[in-house]
Amino acid sequence: MAGVAGAFLLLSGAEGFPQADGPRGGDAMAFIRVVGDLSVRFTGVYKPAQVRKDVEVGTGSGFVIAPSGLVLTNRHVVRDEPVRRVIDGHEAEVTLDSRRIEVAIGPAGSVAVLDGAVVAEDAELDLAVLQVTAADLPFLPFGDSDAVDPGRPVQVLGFPFGRQVEVGRRSEGGVVPQVTVTAGSLSAAREDDEGGRRYLQTDAAVQPGNSGGPMLDEEGYAVGVVRMKLAREVTAPGAGFGIPINLVKDFLDAHGLLGLMPVARLWPGVLHSLDWKGLRVELPDGFQDGSTARLRMAAGETGDGISFRLDRMATLWDGEALEEALLAGKALPGFVPAPASPVRHQDRGRPARRMGTATGTLADGRRFRVEYAVIALRGEAVVARFLGPPDAVAFNLGLLRRSLETLEAGRLLTAEVRRPLAPALEMVALPGVDGRQVAVPSAWSVEPADSSACAGVPRAEAGLAASPPGDFTVVLRVLRWPGGDAAVEAAVRACGGSSGPPAYSGRFERLGVPIEARGVLVLREGEALLLESEAPVAKVAFATELYDRWVRQVTDQLPD
Repeated sequence: MAGVAGAFLLLSGAEGFPQADGPRGGDAMAFIRVVGDLSVRFTGVYKPAQVRKDVEVGTGSGFVIAPSGLVLTNRHVVRDEPVRRVIDGHEAEVTLDSRRIEVAIGPAGSVAVLDGAVVAEDAELDLAVLQVTAADLPFLPFGDSDAVDPGRPVQVLGFPFGRQVEVGRRSEGGVVPQVTVTAGSLSAAREDDEGGRRYLQTDAAVQPGNSGGPMLDEEGYAVGVVRMKLAREVTAPGAGFGIPINLVKDFLDAHGLLGLMPVARLWPGVLHSLDWKGLRVELPDGFQDGSTARLRMAAGETGDGISFRLDRMATLWDGEALEEALLAGKALPGFVPAPASPVRHQDRGRPARRMGTATGTLADGRRFRVEYAVIALRGEAVVARFLGPPDAVAFNLGLLRRSLETLEAGRLLTAEVRRPLAPALEMVALPGVDGRQVAVPSAWSVEPADSSACAGVPRAEAGLAASPPGDFTVVLRVLRWPGGDAAVEAAVRACGGSSGPPAYSGRFERLGVPIEARGVLVLREGEALLLESEAPVAKVAFATELYDRWVRQVTDQLPD
């Protein structure tokens, strides 16, 4: 780098700062001291070796990454190779013997001061993991370095210049400095020869002693480990560089330590092509669509509680209005478990999609995070999301966002109903009920169903829903309960009014589309069947005659 009037400076120092009320991760910061017996052995001349006992030869920064006592830092902070120096005009080899690594955790070492041992190291990456004997330590959760965009805010935490920064104290002996926090932005992501992220460049101030400290994103997750800076002089301003946290994950995995992390890492999976649903999407490894519905995908949960869900719906709303309804929990029950507040929005991908992040809190106080995408398709929309605990989502953020970016959705409203429907009826098996068949329109799309358009009707034991090819908005639905369930009869009557036969007809609006639903409950010994139609108001007239004919035929086919 001399050719550009600069030099890379490894940032371990002569010897920083979490504030008690400071940024996230302050309690997890570690001030690292390397202490040992310093030996000076002269070469080429007879001169007695010089030994100084219990010398502090260097300090640096680190942070706890797992409550079981794993501390992450740079290798050069804790490993000193023998060096040659000229002392009193004579060449000498300087070595450190009887090395001891002291780790002071928390503000001014308030959490613990412990001895550490190197359990994993990588000279090329300049990473090392120390083990301290402790449990339930505060730790700094990992983010995802692939998900940090240049220009976004970052913070650097560490212990620059070690005890020297404690200028208000008369004596430095035994003092554990407070953590220093410097703010800036991610200037660039510097790539290696293969095109992967090798260093994160920041304009946040870094100095000798910052080595091994974390680089935090705007949400307080560790996205890098400070390693060096580019500057003319040691104390001059210059670009700082950190090791991307995803390389740290690879390093931990290679040394069998990734399983000790508080959350699990997801890995890339395969492309799922679901032609009958009009969808293609690459999901993380182990995620499989478990939904038999044409308008839905459902996968997960993983061991860390991350789940994937996708829904297709007819709507007249634009993406912004649909997004607002989704995050309010009004459009699709269960899409978010409680109202969620959006954090970020971004339009990207092909076809164009609105992607975003949202967070919320459950009634029991647990937090959740959602990464979602909304794709508008002229009269219909596809919405997808990953949902899970915030730390688990942040740890895998880049992979989850890439999955949403791979989502391809074709239209299913390709032949909307514009004239009266008059298909023949054919018998198909009712799933989950041995020997029971029910009539459905011939050549229609048929899938299992268990929920009624009437919100008060309990979930059915078995059922089917049928829609004409090219128009999923027109639905004939049959739902079955064993034993002539009185609660079902009461719920159906409530939909139609407080008295009268167990039937109903009503209108409601879904995502800006006026819908009409009709239903009649047929009671027989040993079972109850709800025969239901649902269609946009503009298409109801085209389905009325078919519905009446279908109800008569199904009723006539029921056993006495």
